[in-house]
Amino acid sequence: MKTVYSFKIGLLVAVLAAFGVRTEAQTITGISTIWDDDFSEWSIFTEEDTVNFGTLELINMRGSPRLDWRFRILEKDGRIRNIDRNDFSTWEIQGPNDIVTVRQMWRDDLREWRVTNNRTAMVWRSRYANHYEEWVINTRDHGFFSMYTLNPGDPRDWIVVDTMREDFPIEMKVAFMFITIFLTAPY
Repeated sequence: MKTVYSFKIGLLVAVLAAFGVRTEAQTITGISTIWDDDFSEWSIFTEEDTVNFGTLELINMRGSPRLDWRFRILEKDGRIRNIDRNDFSTWEIQGPNDIVTVRQMWRDDLREWRVTNNRTAMVWRSRYANHYEEWVINTRDHGFFSMYTLNPGDPRDWIVVDTMREDFPIEMKVAFMFITIFLTAPY
């Protein structure tokens, strides 16, 4: 009897561990505003509708020259803030496991951003020069990640194509999504 009980406990622990690994490696499929007329709160979606993957929201800082954002992914909190006061060309994403820096590559050109966690550096690019409705990164080592608007001209809903490796830092994916919505939303 004790052996059967130990087996059941071991099986339960193995199933829970497998589920935990599976939820950490969810594939992001979209990001949308929570309200149609407000671009300060966003929901992040995965391929499974039953999993609330995360949220992204602007923290209203009265009188502050900084824009602070908060994100929550799988019950873990993070923060996004512009590093230099009144300058929105450099951002820092502080997540549960990593810190990522996002910098505009070229002055007065919002099409390319350098995203790094000091171990991996990537360039997040707008696919077209004349509008920011499609962004993409494609690397041999890490995979493919792109975003495009669900409806052309409407920055409220984005489709995300995420085939990055499972061990790719979620903070870098948040950086890709954040820069995209920040540049296209009418604040």
